[in-house]
Amino acid sequence: MSRREAREELFKLVFEAEVNETPIETVVEDYMGREELKVNENGKTFITTYAKGLGENQDEVMAVLNNNIEGWSFERIGNIEKALLKISTYEILFQDTPAEIVINEAVELAKKYGDEKSYEFINGVLAKVVAKKN
Repeated sequence: MSRREAREELFKLVFEAEVNETPIETVVEDYMGREELKVNENGKTFITTYAKGLGENQDEVMAVLNNNIEGWSFERIGNIEKALLKISTYEILFQDTPAEIVINEAVELAKKYGDEKSYEFINGVLAKVVAKKN
């Protein structure tokens, strides 16, 4: 499983957590216990590491997002966008992945799962997150 595929699986899990208003750690734990799980060890490590980090740094991620979303409150945006923004902001702030890769993959997932304007919104917010981080 590539990192891109693992990131997409993580997105689906964070989306599930958003929709069900369940902690991400709980959703990931349930996911890892599934018999039909088709994730290799690298994928499992990526998903569990990022889910744990996202849970532990939720307050900081949300503060950064709320400071970079103009004209909207986080609660008003869609669950797809929420999930993508949380994962991407966490990765930009706490991981060593180049920001360009994080943004590109978030935009591609937004194009695949979101509505026709989702990717523009995601790109704009993440660009602000990166600019303020540097």
